[in-house]
Amino acid sequence: MPTQIRLPGAALLIGVVAALMAWAGWHFYPATTTRIETTVMAPEVPVVIRTEGGLLEVATVIAQERFTRSDTREFWGIHLGTTVSHIQAPVHYRYHIALAKEWHVVIRGKTCIVQAPAIKPSLPVAFDTTAMQMYTHNGWARLNKQDNLAALAQSMTPELEKRALSAGYQQLVIEPARQTVREFVMQWLIKEQKWSREPGYTVEVLFPGEVLGARPPASSPTQDSQL
Repeated sequence: MPTQIRLPGAALLIGVVAALMAWAGWHFYPATTTRIETTVMAPEVPVVIRTEGGLLEVATVIAQERFTRSDTREFWGIHLGTTVSHIQAPVHYRYHIALAKEWHVVIRGKTCIVQAPAIKPSLPVAFDTTAMQMYTHNGWARLNKQDNLAALAQSMTPELEKRALSAGYQQLVIEPARQTVREFVMQWLIKEQKWSREPGYTVEVLFPGEVLGARPPASSPTQDSQL
């Protein structure tokens, strides 16, 4: 009668060998081919511009401003005349932005995008008293021309503040202010970030409420910054 010899490890060994052969066949001779493509997008590099704080004057408007004050009186329906005073003076409207201790800007390739603070007028508005011209005269039955002139002079400061804050003057200074900020940032980038002077390198300055692409692109530093 033949003797039966049991080898408990033989079946396990055969299973391991079969699994290894299956893995090798799949690994070296795959049934399907998978292609993986990776696209690296140009990253936005955040940059922190450190400043000393304070104010950066960005634009100045010089204008000849004229002020007039009229005072008319009547008594029992009788016209007593009109006192009229005029003041004309050269006015210097100066505009600035606040320099925070840190400005956060973004660099996209050769473009630096700066979100600048709001433009604000420097108050009180300055005017040249040495070049001021004044004229006043009484109505036919009035004796208040000097008082009328003094009242007009006192009203100049608040009136100049209103004019400095007006939309017309704000719109007038926005592009010169943008250029000043662009040159300020460009100088910092050239010094600290080794920014190039080549025409392809630009700085885009956006003020509050503005969106990139909604305005003409900035010129290159060699064309407008003259650095």
